[in-house]
Amino acid sequence: MLRVDLAAPPSTPWRFAARFELEAGSVLALHGPSGAGKTTLLRAVAGLLPADGALDLDGADYRRLQAWQRPIGWVPQRQGLIPHWTPEQHLLALGGGLAVNVATALERLDLLRLRNRPARELSFGERQRLALGRAVFARRPLFLLDEPFSALDAAARLEMGDLLMERVAEEKAYALLATHDLHEVQRLCQRLCLIAEGKVVAEGPTESLLHGPPNARAAELLGYHLLGGGIAVHPATASWQGAPGLATVDGVVLRALPRDFGWRVEMRDAAGRHFAADLGQDRRLPAVGETLRVYFPDLRLSPSADGE
Repeated sequence: MLRVDLAAPPSTPWRFAARFELEAGSVLALHGPSGAGKTTLLRAVAGLLPADGALDLDGADYRRLQAWQRPIGWVPQRQGLIPHWTPEQHLLALGGGLAVNVATALERLDLLRLRNRPARELSFGERQRLALGRAVFARRPLFLLDEPFSALDAAARLEMGDLLMERVAEEKAYALLATHDLHEVQRLCQRLCLIAEGKVVAEGPTESLLHGPPNARAAELLGYHLLGGGIAVHPATASWQGAPGLATVDGVVLRALPRDFGWRVEMRDAAGRHFAADLGQDRRLPAVGETLRVYFPDLRLSPSADGE
């Protein structure tokens, strides 16, 4: 079990406070806006920033260890590669801690043909794959990943996400993944930690939080809109058809944008609150200024809830 209960010391200029637990073989997503504190928290867990509290992994007190002593696979946003080293040299530097042979690792990273090219001559995406491989092919109990897929195309994101899940399962490791991509969160992560202004707003099983945020701030971070009566609506849950358990929402169409699934219809309710609905193309394109009735799951939150 990984237990994190960390906060920034009062004397430091940065602010963060986080408490959560994670079971072995699991990935926890850190999700929130830019500047929310995701990278700061990862750096504190890595030992690169001072932190008060407790950091326990399988009974070992990591706060007693210096950063260089912590057995961590670390992918910073800037990748942390040595510019004149080749992909092969980066992996060979792991020595006996490399989980597979170098050729196998490079092939899995689609870098075998580039094994002898200096890192400075690789593309940004190639460097990102190398940084991820150097972390996850190490036999380490904890992976810290700061937006490790941000420079990858859709196919590479899927492949590298699969690699991360495989390595976490094989090592029975723990992974903390900072990301802005909720699709990535849903596909890769068993647990989700929502962060804003340096604090944990909500934390729990991924599916539970995505479909039932416990407070208004968490709902906002997940793309919900708060309407009158505390109804929280998410564009992806909209429907043309009413049914038991659905809330009725009327809105004036501001614009309708084509999407692969149909239309993203942006609207305004009677109180002037803006919201959106993703609707299929089985209906005609709504006209600007038209009043539409759409239906959402009846999820009600207190607008004043802040996750405290």
